[in-house]
Amino acid sequence: STFKLWYGFLMRTIPGTSLKRVLQRTFLDQACFAPIFAPTFMTSLMILEQNNKTVGEIVDVVKRDAGDVIMTNWALWIPAMLVNFRYVPGKWQVLFSNGVGFIWNVYLSWKTQEN
Repeated sequence: STFKLWYGFLMRTIPGTSLKRVLQRTFLDQACFAPIFAPTFMTSLMILEQNNKTVGEIVDVVKRDAGDVIMTNWALWIPAMLVNFRYVPGKWQVLFSNGVGFIWNVYLSWKTQEN
C-alpha cells in the first residue's frame, strides 16, 4: 500500500522514536504527503461518484475547499502521527493510520458533498 511504502521511507530516512525524530517525520509527512494527497483524493472521489460534475466544477470545489481540508487534515493527522511515530510499533503503524484514515475519509466524503 501507499502508506506502507511511505512509512517505510520515513522510518529509513529518519529512524528513531526520540521527540526530535518524531517531529521531523511528522513534519515531512504533513508537508509532503498531505498537500498532494488531499486534493488528489477529493478529485478522485468526485470522479468516482459519477455525479456528473464537469472538470471545471470539480476544480472549483477543490479550489474552494482545499484550504479547509488541509487545515482539518493537520488538526487530525498531526496529533495522530505524533502518537503513531512515537508510541505505535512499526509493524502496527499502517493499521493505526488506517483507523484514523477511516475517520478522515468520512470527513472528506462529507466535505466534497457540501454545497
